[in-house]
Amino acid sequence: MPKYQFDVEVQPEYLPEQSSPDSGVFSFAYTITITNAGEAPAQLISRHWDITEGDGSKKVVDGPGVVGEQPLIEPEGFHSYSSFCVLAFPLGRMSGYYTMIRLDTGEAFNVDIPAFNLIMPDLLN
Repeated sequence: MPKYQFDVEVQPEYLPEQSSPDSGVFSFAYTITITNAGEAPAQLISRHWDITEGDGSKKVVDGPGVVGEQPLIEPEGFHSYSSFCVLAFPLGRMSGYYTMIRLDTGEAFNVDIPAFNLIMPDLLN
């Protein structure tokens, strides 16, 4: 079993009640579950997001933890959280990584967040 193995699952959702397509406001929520499938506990200390809008423009977001937390994730444990992203177009894409730290050794490492699409329903029909 690898020392560090984290699985990241993402479930995006369009939020029509918080969107205003006529004004170029498209709101999306996403729920992320980070599972520690490795053998060492680690704390999530920061996040990095690459956000691509429907027109190809890009934005980078960096910050501490996730939604105000820096969770410690034990082996066989997980952490779930929900957040949101507001786009100017009805579709976009997000990807990134979490920076984790092993508390007993201070070793830092990154965990990739797989790319996922944010698409307003019925847009591509």
